[in-house]
Amino acid sequence: MYKHKRIGWMMLIGFGACAGIFYLGNLMTVNPLQISGNGNPALLALPILLFLMLLIVTGWMGLVMNWSTRILSVGVITIPAFLYAAYRYQANEFDTYRAYVKHVVMNQEGRSADWNYVDSITSNVFSIYMNNQLFNVNTFFMYIGLTLWIGIVLILLKRSNVMPPKLNH
Repeated sequence: MYKHKRIGWMMLIGFGACAGIFYLGNLMTVNPLQISGNGNPALLALPILLFLMLLIVTGWMGLVMNWSTRILSVGVITIPAFLYAAYRYQANEFDTYRAYVKHVVMNQEGRSADWNYVDSITSNVFSIYMNNQLFNVNTFFMYIGLTLWIGIVLILLKRSNVMPPKLNH
């Protein structure tokens, strides 16, 4: 029981750090009426999120290790379904927000209609104008769901002896 408590606290801290990164990334979204040409500093947090992913996956593995194979198998199937639904929702939101940014920029007084500029600031999710589409509550829960799914898959692979056992030195 003590081990699960320790893992729970570690994961809670990890979730909090991730939530803070997602929140700050969202705050770094540039208003479409402003001009920003200095790159996207929020992307510097992506390596931190990858590192935290390792810790969280390890935590999930510790917490769900004793679950039955049947329950884990259901998770392997249902979690991707939820992730796909969340992805489709996010893709629709991205398209809607992209159209909004294009409309605001193209109808701004004193700005000439430069479609190349508009496409450059809205063409992908890594634009600073689109940060709120990369860092939001939906993508945070997608991140957490992905870590859970990876943890479950690794446990099932370990149980089926596909993964080699730990080497003892």
